Parts: sequence; structure tokens; C-alpha cells
Amino acid sequence: MATTQFSDWTKIFGDIKAPYDINHLIAQYRRNAETSSTVLQIATESAQANARRLAEIARSNAELALKASKEAFNHSTPESAAAKHADFTKNWLEFNVNSVRELAETATKSTQEIFDVLSKRVAEQVKEFSDVAGSAHTTKKKAA
Repeated sequence: MATTQFSDWTKIFGDIKAPYDINHLIAQYRRNAETSSTVLQIATESAQANARRLAEIARSNAELALKASKEAFNHSTPESAAAKHADFTKNWLEFNVNSVRELAETATKSTQEIFDVLSKRVAEQVKEFSDVAGSAHTTKKKAA
């Protein structure tokens, strides 16, 4: 009985045509999903690279701090210890500023890659929409 009801529906709605091509719509969704996948892959790889680099920076900072604290106790005068501490502080700041710059450049690069992928897909969609709208307009003129 369910088959009969289904066949009745196909008789009633079988001649109705959708105003758009379903295969074209599915292809658009597929390309959008592929674009999303690419964007997520770029973002994930960038985040992983930055996390690895942050771990390296933290390890280097710990090693530098340990080295500086050992050297601070090996000086005979407070003046030489202060000079060594000032030198350590200068080097530590330079290292960390350069590290932050490196991380920012990596993030900027991946953000630019993501923007390029997305803008390419948007341009494709605008062109597809324009083509579909143009063909619908042409079809409408022919019918009139």
C-alpha cells in the first residue's frame, strides 16, 4: 500500500520541474565542503606549527633562565653579577621579541592562505550565480 501511495505522489508531482538544477546545487555544496576542508586543514597545520614553536620557545626560555641563575652565583662581585644579569635580560628580550614576531608572521601567512582559498571560492560562486541568472534570463526571453 505504501508503494501505491508513493506512486500516486510521483504521478501528481512528477511533471513539476525545479527552478534549479539539483546536480548543480549538489556540486556547489561539494565544492563548498572541499573549500571548508582546505581552510580547516590550513588552520590546523598552522596552529600545530605554532604550538610546536611555542614549546621550543618555552624550553629555550627555561634553559636560558637556568643558565643565567647558575652564572649569577659564579660572580665575585655584585657589580659583575648585575652586568651579567643585564646582558641576560637584553638577550632574553631580543629572543622573545623575535620569537613573537616569528609566530605572528606564521599566523599571518596562514591567514592569508585561508583568505586566498575563500576569496577564490566566493569568486567562483559569484560567477556560477551570474551564469545561472544569465541562463534563466535568456530562457525567460525565449519563452516570451
